[in-house]
Amino acid sequence: MRTREVKVLQVQAYTYIKDHIKNGSLVFNQIYSETGIAQEIGISRTPVRDAIHLLYQEGLVDIIPNKGFVLHKMTEKDVMETYEVRSAIESYCCSKLAAQPPETIKPLLRELQKSLEKQRQLFEDGCEVELFAEEDKNFHYLLVSSSANDAFMDIFSDYMYWIKRLACYSLSKEGRMQRTIEEHKGIVDAIRSGDAHSAYNAMQFHIHAPLDFNLESIYQQP
Repeated sequence: MRTREVKVLQVQAYTYIKDHIKNGSLVFNQIYSETGIAQEIGISRTPVRDAIHLLYQEGLVDIIPNKGFVLHKMTEKDVMETYEVRSAIESYCCSKLAAQPPETIKPLLRELQKSLEKQRQLFEDGCEVELFAEEDKNFHYLLVSSSANDAFMDIFSDYMYWIKRLACYSLSKEGRMQRTIEEHKGIVDAIRSGDAHSAYNAMQFHIHAPLDFNLESIYQQP
């Protein structure tokens, strides 16, 4: 019973910290203490410490011995690993979809088309980068979730925070938002045409197009 209670509190602390990382409540270059977080949540330090170690393993925080933790700043290795994971999973998903009988992917194509239309509207309305990046994430999530591969979804979800952070940086560059829409359309068109090779290559091109921007981003971090 005690073990179960500790596990529940660890999950609570993990979720609390991760949500605060995602929504920007925690900032870079500031040390956060286990005690402080524990007091905010209203629990003991032990489950908070365990949660921080989990977040460290995910690459979201760095532990400062005897002090606490700080938000992890992306390195070139982090950027390249994120790109390699996306290239492997998303390109495969696109080629697999294109190889499916047309009737079976019609519902997905409708959802992808809706996402494209929303992206265009957001762009025309001059939306904030963060808002466009959220719909961009939705577009890619639709493609990966269509694989019905739980392992893919687990890995993709683990990288989602970094994927969105990198997207926000590259999408802030002049012309990148519009080119993203065009590249997304190319991906959808290739899947709809049933050309698995073209669908694979279209996703590969799209993922790697902003690589230089994203490598640059590691030197622009606060």
